[in-house]
Amino acid sequence: MEPMKNVVRSTYFVLMFLGIISCTKQPAPTTSPSPNGQTNPIELSPTLADDSATQLPYTPAPSLTSFDAAQDEPDTSPPDTPTPSPTPAPQLLQLTTNECCVQPFFSPDSTHILFLDKPAPDALTGFWRVPLTGGNPELSTDRLGIYSPDMQLVAYPQSGQTIVERISDAQRWTIPNGGRSLSFSPSGALVVWTTGQAGPPFDTALREIWISSFDGSNARQVATLIGGGFTGWVSETQALVTGRQTSDETENALWVLSLEDRSLRELIRGGRIRSISISPGGTWVAYLVTFATDQVQDGIWLQNIETDERKKLDLFGGYRWRDMNRLLVIPLDPNAAQSTVASHQLWDVDATTGQPRPLTDPAITPFKVAGGDWTVSPDGRFVAFVSATDRNIWVIQLEE
Repeated sequence: MEPMKNVVRSTYFVLMFLGIISCTKQPAPTTSPSPNGQTNPIELSPTLADDSATQLPYTPAPSLTSFDAAQDEPDTSPPDTPTPSPTPAPQLLQLTTNECCVQPFFSPDSTHILFLDKPAPDALTGFWRVPLTGGNPELSTDRLGIYSPDMQLVAYPQSGQTIVERISDAQRWTIPNGGRSLSFSPSGALVVWTTGQAGPPFDTALREIWISSFDGSNARQVATLIGGGFTGWVSETQALVTGRQTSDETENALWVLSLEDRSLRELIRGGRIRSISISPGGTWVAYLVTFATDQVQDGIWLQNIETDERKKLDLFGGYRWRDMNRLLVIPLDPNAAQSTVASHQLWDVDATTGQPRPLTDPAITPFKVAGGDWTVSPDGRFVAFVSATDRNIWVIQLEE
């Protein structure tokens, strides 16, 4: 039995390193039942500073050749003119069965859905994949780790250290970060991690942000903050961080950190800044403000990282970036949470104008996301989610 115990311990440690919690044939761990037995469909992450930024592995696959959907144009006629519904009727496709999975994600080429699973007692624990055209899941890799965007490097914990391994020749390097999780830069040339106090009190914890080359060389501290840390890459030379610079400050701020000269440029200050999400290309950042001194500031905001242009959304709920200028939102709907019939609805927000438009009509394309467990494909054409109805992974194809 001892070898099996070692396997379990090793797998659990790697999952903690990745920031992943997933179990076969179990509901999403953050889902909680409502009074009528239904699940809460929207979860806004309480994380203040996420330093994992996990890049997940995939196996290249043939390009997508099917899965067509209706393509309707949005309604531009006057309000008093009878017209068909302005929302399209996207096609829904079920990809998994038997309540198999949670936390799905797309392959970088947007042709496959991947998920962490152990589908049978004699199967390997790893990342499994299924094509968007449907089919039986296949094992993509049993190497659990944080992958670089080009999939040529993988980081994983080993004997209390963080190891980076090059896939092509299995050459390995030790990162001098004490076994902490890290994030690869967009090119994979750099890695970043946060050190310092990990436990409470979080608001006074001193955090240091470090970077090095992917092989661990040229490690250097680039910022020291109180109660925050690294939140994401804007570019190869800029990152977003949160926290306070001095103990005299009473409010956290969101900063743009230059990795070249270590300067900090403040984007926003006040309240609790949560659910920070950077658009592809690093043009915009979406974030949630709560418990601000001025309650008008509470809500979802979009801010241009370069120009500081800022706008508050009328919608409130879960959100994911579709592309560099468009944000997808599933509004928080108490009726959907408490009803076995009510459906969620998917909206598209243009960051340049702040204007939202519906992409789905609950009467035409009913769906219900379990526990905020949904993701957008890199090409922006698909949304995958765990269904609150049957606990399987489904995909919606969006209009072009």
